[in-house]
Amino acid sequence: MNKIFKNFMFRVGAEVVNESKAIAPFKTGNLKKDIQVFKADQTSVTIGNSKLAPYAKFVHFGTKPHMIKVKKAKALAWTRSGHPVSGALVGGGGRTGSRTAKAFAKQVNHPGTKAQPYLEDGLNNYISSSGLAMAKEDLAKDIRNKVLNDIKKALK
Repeated sequence: MNKIFKNFMFRVGAEVVNESKAIAPFKTGNLKKDIQVFKADQTSVTIGNSKLAPYAKFVHFGTKPHMIKVKKAKALAWTRSGHPVSGALVGGGGRTGSRTAKAFAKQVNHPGTKAQPYLEDGLNNYISSSGLAMAKEDLAKDIRNKVLNDIKKALK
């Protein structure tokens, strides 16, 4: 019976992984590629991302506004489209006010990122679809068949 429940939990986890992959944000593909079932037993299943996408938690849960400071280099540098950042030195790619200027700074205030809970949304999509209902029906059939086989063996 334990194997039946373990298979059920793995199936649910694998289907939630598929739902999550379908809605996960895509830039390099590592985040989607990395969503997987880590463990399934009779009572639980664990899904998530491994170290292939170490930034996954920041994408999923978002980040609060925070300061980014220089650690090893002399300055942070980025290509800035539009207006240069207030307080940043501008050069390399153009003059101050240039539409594609290179900006440099010792620190910047990052505004934070909005959470994109692709795992939670994948689970919710799976639960609200017919997928979970079908998995439960199959579980009931598997249990019924197992019980009937056990009865037949006992009566032999």
